[in-house]
Amino acid sequence: MLKSTNTDYLFKFSIVTAVYNVEPYLSEAIDSILSQDIGFLESVELILVDDGSTDASGAICDEYQHKYPENIVVIHKPNGGVASARNAGIAVARGRYVNFMDSDDKLTPDTLSSVYDFFIEHDKEVDLVSVPIFYFEQKNEPHRLNYKYASDKAQVIDLTTHYSYVQMSSASAFFKREALNDHTFDTSLRYAEDSKAIMELLLENPQYGIVPQGRYLYRARTSMNSALNGSKSHREWYIDCLKNYIFWALDEAKSRFGAIPDYVQYNVMYDLQGRFKVDEIPETVLTPHEKTIFLKMLFDAVFQIDDHIILEQKNLSMELKDYIMSIKKAPDSGTLQFDDKSEDAWFQYPDLSTGHASSYQLRLTSMELMKHDILLEGAAKIYLRFPYPANLFLRITTGHTTHMVKCCFREDPEHVFRFNGQKLAVFLKFTAVIPYEMFSGITHIEFCWDCDGHTICYHSLHRMSEFPLAYGQQKLLLNKKSYYATLSSQMLTFEEATPVSKLKNHTLSVLRRVRKICYLK
Repeated sequence: MLKSTNTDYLFKFSIVTAVYNVEPYLSEAIDSILSQDIGFLESVELILVDDGSTDASGAICDEYQHKYPENIVVIHKPNGGVASARNAGIAVARGRYVNFMDSDDKLTPDTLSSVYDFFIEHDKEVDLVSVPIFYFEQKNEPHRLNYKYASDKAQVIDLTTHYSYVQMSSASAFFKREALNDHTFDTSLRYAEDSKAIMELLLENPQYGIVPQGRYLYRARTSMNSALNGSKSHREWYIDCLKNYIFWALDEAKSRFGAIPDYVQYNVMYDLQGRFKVDEIPETVLTPHEKTIFLKMLFDAVFQIDDHIILEQKNLSMELKDYIMSIKKAPDSGTLQFDDKSEDAWFQYPDLSTGHASSYQLRLTSMELMKHDILLEGAAKIYLRFPYPANLFLRITTGHTTHMVKCCFREDPEHVFRFNGQKLAVFLKFTAVIPYEMFSGITHIEFCWDCDGHTICYHSLHRMSEFPLAYGQQKLLLNKKSYYATLSSQMLTFEEATPVSKLKNHTLSVLRRVRKICYLK
């Protein structure tokens, strides 16, 4: 697209907000725009598109419009979905840059000024600028795609090299008005209309800006009644989204470039991974025939994704990555390999390996100091393509002495991982009792399982919030003896508190504090 420096706009920004039955949240959303430090009256146009609301949302829109008649435009229309509402807003937008904030979300006060400054500096390079998403209300955490803002530096991203830096939300993005047409959002899509609109721009210009200084605040509703929360209960999410977005993106990329660029593949696979996390498709959503069509479409799409793109997905579980590979590589569905030296196992395909057993997660949930022993509890994840464990055990090493402590274990029915009704992985809840007499000097505790006669050692230990021992060191009293306990990703270590160890641990503690002070400076 040709870039211009057209300044014939009445406002710096037009915020187009589709409004549908959001009475409890709407004022808070609007107020976040009114309080922008760029100056609402001189810089911002707010377009509220009442998409056939049946509550007081329309009246709230009108109330704000009466207060700010020069800056707020209200459109009342019959319900047609978020895509049609946004298109209606684009048609009347008079701002140089356009955003599509949802009507229950918010922008932090400096977001528009930060984005505007970036656009002015890089106007000829990008058509799109993105800010990080942070959840609020039901949960308070960053969005899973916020890794692209890790450097905390505003910059231009070139997707031909940073292909995993996908942008799928139009609510957290800001568009040049000249890059949008009046029908930017595909009204045939109930889901992924954002992704398609953005992909159309990125196929033209695979560069966009990221501005970590801004923040989009996404309301994770306590009531859980937003559109995305119910997506898995609608046919459109399974069939229409694949047909009108996924295959559109793949086909459009191939027709333009003769091959599918990595950034398109990564974007598509990121979108598809949610379908693999559905345990079982409800019969009330898809008929058996539609389910067959959906599964065929799903794997037809995956077959067009390069292996490395699938394996690099940051939010796709290890068992799902291997399961997808086993389908892609059929009839060669992978050979189980053991390495007794590294105490590991994996599935080997002709050109890659997946699912290393040592990397599956083991969660530590409790540690209770009893009169004569320690009671340890946790849960170990098992991928069911591996032989089922003959037993789980702790390997306790003190000097040249090694003890094996068997665990009592059972499947946790609340943590079973399935796809299309097929059980892929489970967590095994375990309990182990370690007598104090096994502790002496420096004692290492490793967590292992017997896989068809081969020992597999977990190298991904995670402490749950209720586990009393944090990462790092902690002093404990075991059978009237003091020990320094250390938790790492591979083992628990207990070191008896002797004059030498006390000096060593004091020195390490001082060094950690010094490093922390230097880091803060």
